[in-house]
Amino acid sequence: MKQFMSVLYVMVIISACSMPKAKAQMPEIKTDGQSSGKVYLQKLTIDVKIAGAVATTTWTMTFKNTTPKILEGELTFPLADGITVSRYALDINGKMREAVPVEKAKATQVFEAIERRQVDPGLLEKVDGNSFRTRIYPINPNSTRTVTIAYDETLLLTNKASLLYRLPFSFEKAIESFNINISVLQNTIKPVFEENFDNELSFKEWENNYTASQ
Repeated sequence: MKQFMSVLYVMVIISACSMPKAKAQMPEIKTDGQSSGKVYLQKLTIDVKIAGAVATTTWTMTFKNTTPKILEGELTFPLADGITVSRYALDINGKMREAVPVEKAKATQVFEAIERRQVDPGLLEKVDGNSFRTRIYPINPNSTRTVTIAYDETLLLTNKASLLYRLPFSFEKAIESFNINISVLQNTIKPVFEENFDNELSFKEWENNYTASQ
């Protein structure tokens, strides 16, 4: 499995920019407190929308239980410093249910009340560093569960006067189904890639809007 780190530039002026590469922290799911492979990331769709200097990145992740048992998964989703989750949704009975932010004390009360009814409360909490964690239960035998997590970030100008969007992508295991969709809205200069997914992504333009999909 190749490891990728994709970097997209939204050019303010035409110039070449570079950025040091760093080992990416990726989402991780565990069962029984460890990464066992019993539940794995089967499908991933990443949607990126860039409007001006604000980028919204949405990860939709489908996890598969490969065992004949009901399992509980714990998903950890790391983010860069200063970025927080803007959207969280979990599939319940086949439909994606959106979460709403609440204070920690109230969240604990709601969690306990719902859990007593043996229903997944869908709680997302901030843990060590700038990581977010959620429990996924139940993951039925030989079945899947889907989680959506989105975050907003303000892109900064580089010293070359270009806006830089960075998407870390470095999974150790192959993903059976992967899709990425990137939209750059109302940008007068065509965005360029410094690194690409096997050079398969290219931008199409329509009325100053640029899209790339794989």
